[in-house]
Amino acid sequence: MSSFKEHLQSQGKSKSTVIAYSSYALDFISYLDADTEVENATAKEVLSYLNHLQKKGQENKTRNIRLNVIKQFFNWQIEQGTRADNPIAHLKIRGKKRQKLYPILSKQELEEIYNNYEIPTDQHKKAKCNWFNTYKLSKQRNKAVLSLMINQGLTTPEVERITLNDLKLKEGKLYITGSRKSNERTLELKSNQIIELMEYQYTTRTQLLKYNNQEEKRLFLSVPTVGKLAATGEENLQIWKGLTKEIKEQNPKFINFKQVRTSVITHWLKQYNLRQVQHMAGHRYVSSTEAYLVNQTEDLQKDIDQFHPF
Repeated sequence: MSSFKEHLQSQGKSKSTVIAYSSYALDFISYLDADTEVENATAKEVLSYLNHLQKKGQENKTRNIRLNVIKQFFNWQIEQGTRADNPIAHLKIRGKKRQKLYPILSKQELEEIYNNYEIPTDQHKKAKCNWFNTYKLSKQRNKAVLSLMINQGLTTPEVERITLNDLKLKEGKLYITGSRKSNERTLELKSNQIIELMEYQYTTRTQLLKYNNQEEKRLFLSVPTVGKLAATGEENLQIWKGLTKEIKEQNPKFINFKQVRTSVITHWLKQYNLRQVQHMAGHRYVSSTEAYLVNQTEDLQKDIDQFHPF
């Protein structure tokens, strides 16, 4: 460990800090299984070690110091040519109280939310009721909305802001305007989405216009509530509470649309690099994207439970 000590000393750290950090690094190495060389240690081992420290009663602040020491140790190994990358470069422990993490829905579970959302047919037993047409239109609109939230990870305000000009069907793209909290971006549409959104825009939306201001430019329109002849087009899209209730009845694991967005971004992080995901999610700061890296530990935690039972 003398070389790592020299590395710490070269950074101008105090004698007491060098001693403490060297001790922390040794403690992590000692924790590793006999068959695991420190050069081959992965995020799984680090997470297991942090879990071990937590069970010993260490607070997040203290464990975060240990985590940062291991990061420095891994970076030093990279400089020495004994390690190719730092598997915990973006792992963080935030504050004493961790932010609420939603249970991550798998890609299959996300698809089921969309597929299980049914649109009534004209053979429905209530098809002859006066309200059935607007009910069916609202379901068709909601299906298109779900497609964008599950595939593009949009927030509810972003869905409400989409205009006709934002939808680029010929190009297979969707433009999302920026806001105080998010950046503007252009996202790719999947081929099946293009067909669905085209059907919505030119058929469903045309019928919904009968109940809205004819000058309405928003892509997703409201339908009249009971006792009202038409929507003004000025209010927010009043669908989220009812849609959430419907999906919960069909998919018990569904909590809310923040959970859906969290799941989508978490899956993106397994497929794309951090900066790409930052752009796709519309995050102003990369730190906002990094926060979702914590959710990736769920899969690692399953391995930890299997190979490092406590």
